[in-house]
Amino acid sequence: MKKISKTLALALAVLMLMGMTAIHTLAEENRDTITVSVRIEGIKEPMYYNKTIEIEAGATVENLLALVNGMDSTPDIVIIGGEWGAYVSSINDLTEGDYGTMSGWLYYVNGVDPVKSISFCELQDGDAVVCFFSDKFGVGIQFPFIDLSRVYSESVISFLSEDTVYDDEWNETIVLNPVAGASVLFNGIKYTTDENGEIKITNKTGLAGLQSVLIERNDDESGVPTVLRFAPDFEIYVPFADTPENAWFGIPVEFCVSTGFFRGADNVQNLFLPKNNMTRYQLVTVLGRIAGVDVDAPSDPWYAAARDWALDSGIVNETWFEAGADASVTREMFIQLFYHTAWLAGSYDMDVKADITIATDYDAINADYSEAVSWAVASGIIHGMDSGALTINPKEEITRAQVCQMLFNYYSGQ
Repeated sequence: MKKISKTLALALAVLMLMGMTAIHTLAEENRDTITVSVRIEGIKEPMYYNKTIEIEAGATVENLLALVNGMDSTPDIVIIGGEWGAYVSSINDLTEGDYGTMSGWLYYVNGVDPVKSISFCELQDGDAVVCFFSDKFGVGIQFPFIDLSRVYSESVISFLSEDTVYDDEWNETIVLNPVAGASVLFNGIKYTTDENGEIKITNKTGLAGLQSVLIERNDDESGVPTVLRFAPDFEIYVPFADTPENAWFGIPVEFCVSTGFFRGADNVQNLFLPKNNMTRYQLVTVLGRIAGVDVDAPSDPWYAAARDWALDSGIVNETWFEAGADASVTREMFIQLFYHTAWLAGSYDMDVKADITIATDYDAINADYSEAVSWAVASGIIHGMDSGALTINPKEEITRAQVCQMLFNYYSGQ
């Protein structure tokens, strides 16, 4: 599974809390409960998946599974107490030992084996629990992650697994192995991984962005799963051909695409065009998405829905569009429009302000935009263009990558 930065994960988590339909006030945290997800994987298919289960703080995995067991229309989970704590004996009549003496129910929390009984594994807010049936010490099981390093150069995606192997004295070693012979459903097309754990993409049109991925493989003889499936709604972010992850704008672009704020600029060549200037119609489209408005409904011209929303909501006036669809946007224009979008949606931190009179180019800021610029500096949206002093560069034309960076700054709280 592809790993993302902690900062990006935090920013996405903030948006999940806020709700993707609009920017609004965060609810006061309930310290008595936590929210976790639980997924149960059977032999042939997922048996249960719930991403938002609320449970008392301090609850264990045993408490969580018992809670799920008591719900309507959920699997029948049998938990047995043992000498070393409780464990899952069976789920929906799929019982330990059914597929070999070493087969049974195991669990991971956040992709890691806790190496303890479900009785003693205490959950934290946001934890993801996966309970799965496996013959871990018999036919084995792999936990795949995805390598996209050759996706554009060779149209190849690799599926690899960090596997634990044991010597005669049961000393363990972690080795990197290919996930070979697995069935992969990638962006709606079925593939089978070769001996190197690779698939070759047959059509790269529309490859960049979020792509759905499923993977599974069962032992030919016993039928027990030898690959832990991805979640049914699992998606992976494929970087654009012109937006490498190691670029300064790599993570901000990933954030803006993952949240649905932005889309690619060239679907055929998988280009984002990060260095292109942001146009006025592109900007109102992005702001409409942030506000939760369906600005992507088919229309003629393509920007009609976004333009109408921007005019009806008072974000801009007709004069602003007179420059044309391809007219660029300055830094202070973007800040002003984003400020009003957040204000209309009732953002929770609209009152913060910073002293921008200390900016080296304060006199260049449009007086009508000064309040928005002050808010942007206080909110961390703008860090200044000069590390030695606050410099706004208000009249500079803003690029697509810079817009992504400013939105990322805001939502991640950097």
